[in-house]
Amino acid sequence: MKQRYFAIIVFLSLVFTAGAEEYLDMARLVTNQGSTAVFESAGKGEKTKEMEINAQKSLFHQLFYTGVEGVNDGKPLVVNENKVYTNSFFNETSRYALYVVPKSVASSGKVIKTESGKMQNFQMTVRIQQLINDMKRNKVFAEDPIEGVTATQVRETEGVVLPTVIVVPYKRDGESYSKILQSDYDRRIAVSSVQNGFEQNKISTVDLQGKIDAVNRRAAYEQNAGTADSNDKQLLMTSGADVYVTVDINKDIKPEGSRVALIMKAYETASGTILASKTAAPVRRFKTSAVDALCKITVEGEIQSFIDDIIRNFKPADGTRVVLQFAIGGTSMMTMNSPAGNKGYSLSNILRQWVRKNAHNGKYHIQGVMDESMIFDYVTIPPKDQDGLRMDAAQFAFILEQYLKEEEGIDCSTRVDGNNILVTIE
Repeated sequence: MKQRYFAIIVFLSLVFTAGAEEYLDMARLVTNQGSTAVFESAGKGEKTKEMEINAQKSLFHQLFYTGVEGVNDGKPLVVNENKVYTNSFFNETSRYALYVVPKSVASSGKVIKTESGKMQNFQMTVRIQQLINDMKRNKVFAEDPIEGVTATQVRETEGVVLPTVIVVPYKRDGESYSKILQSDYDRRIAVSSVQNGFEQNKISTVDLQGKIDAVNRRAAYEQNAGTADSNDKQLLMTSGADVYVTVDINKDIKPEGSRVALIMKAYETASGTILASKTAAPVRRFKTSAVDALCKITVEGEIQSFIDDIIRNFKPADGTRVVLQFAIGGTSMMTMNSPAGNKGYSLSNILRQWVRKNAHNGKYHIQGVMDESMIFDYVTIPPKDQDGLRMDAAQFAFILEQYLKEEEGIDCSTRVDGNNILVTIE
């Protein structure tokens, strides 16, 4: 009887040792693209397929219990253990396979022979964001896997304002936004799909067609190729959007299946500084050639990480850039060189000194000064005013007008179009 118990103990010991050896915990992150991530992981076995399966299981075991550098700050993803849930990744249920992108697993090294069997490295793409979301729903994970600030974290941070976005089509030479929306179905659908992706993630958007219609009603937007570029720039500057996103589309339609790639780039409207860039393209093909359906699939897979990149680089705490233009009114006898104000300094010096003192951290740039105008191509306005409330272009313009009228005795009027402030000296 004792021998029988001893044999059982030895057998169980060997089983658990063999099971433990499956999880080598030698995985490393290759690239993290937000919604998906590429990993390299080692697996043991006698045959290639066995090593491949064990490499995948080993990766998930390490993500859950040891951590992989570059994901969740290298900390384990399992915070609240639920064996019913986690065991389903490693038993015959093979839940891990739901998150490994099909046909992405490939050997990435030579087979190494060890005393306990063969070992090989494999590279694979994992739907990391989907995995995390599933773990959150099952309450085994309580943090976010993406390094840095994510859109979700920003929304939950009190006092942080998300940017307003306008989505526009990518333009080629001689094109205007209006003509593209009228004549290019594919790019129109791409713009609509990306805009919808932002809205579903609770990012406020400005509708491009609606904005074009509005400025057309004001007769401020001319439809001709010679001025298309300057008019579109003016449209963006007066849109009220903090960020504009350009979208281009590349269709890949084949009998065996179709997909579309979307090239998305985000820019700060006032400065033109690029905030994010992403080429979104599904790995697999789909049995449809409908552009709207394919665009929706592409956007759903990549929009979250694109938004995270925008928010990570859009820093409202550093102030917002506006364009500030001064012009001499048609009936005024003044020029920018005329003495003005309480001490008779030139008008241009009075304006420049005020901007210098009130620009956030002194950040501004003068594009040029002429007798009848003075243009700051950007002025960084403070994130908050003296009352601790959010500063915007309208409030900044009011403070400027108040100063000129009440402290310097200079009559003026102001107009605000989006992030464009126009001050007319009367």
